[in-house]
Amino acid sequence: MKTLSCNCGFNVTDENKYKVEATMWHHAIQDHSEMLKSMSVEMLEQWLMNKDEQLKVGA
Repeated sequence: MKTLSCNCGFNVTDENKYKVEATMWHHAIQDHSEMLKSMSVEMLEQWLMNKDEQLKVGA
């Protein structure tokens, strides 16, 4: 099972890492759009790298 967590407490778990990431993006867009708009490319890149680590991409 793959799991991602948002700082707000939202969690998503599924066998499919793409479903988990897509669900987390949907949550972020719906509930944190203003925060996403304020993030730089570098901030988003760091966020993605941290989430990949959580999903153990490439492992």
